[in-house]
Amino acid sequence: MKTQRRQKVVEWIRRYLPLEIAGWAGELGSAAATYWLTGSFAAAVVVGTIGASVGYYATAYINGVRWSYRAQQRRSWPMRVLVANALSLRSIAVEFGPAEVIDSIIIRPVALYAGPYVLGNVAVGWVVGSLVADIAFYVMVIFSYERFTGLLARPQHNQAKDDELVATVTAA
Repeated sequence: MKTQRRQKVVEWIRRYLPLEIAGWAGELGSAAATYWLTGSFAAAVVVGTIGASVGYYATAYINGVRWSYRAQQRRSWPMRVLVANALSLRSIAVEFGPAEVIDSIIIRPVALYAGPYVLGNVAVGWVVGSLVADIAFYVMVIFSYERFTGLLARPQHNQAKDDELVATVTAA
């Protein structure tokens, strides 16, 4: 039981850490630049939220296309590209859609706006606010990931391919 739980945590970290790093870079960079240019917390929060989404989902999309493309080797090149893109979009919508709506509209803007006021420091407030929002987001995302795994683009370990990661995507 303990080993299975640890394997799940490792699986989630491998899946979400690269996305998180890209999202944080987009969020903090765009929020800081906007605050520096405008002096407005509100504008920085809005732009930071958008920057986080762009960084995060660009990385998720690229990973999904890469994994789905590898799984479509039996298809011709143009069809393989179309199917890989469609499966990646479906995967993002299923795994992240509900959590993103709640996070972007309610949780993250409130946390990023309140953080600097509560803590009295803009940088620390944004970091703490972002961490609070991330925890809420990942509770929802991991639920979707575990509940709808068959609809998601994801790498699978395939022993027959000399330990190479290949994607398996269930076309449902």
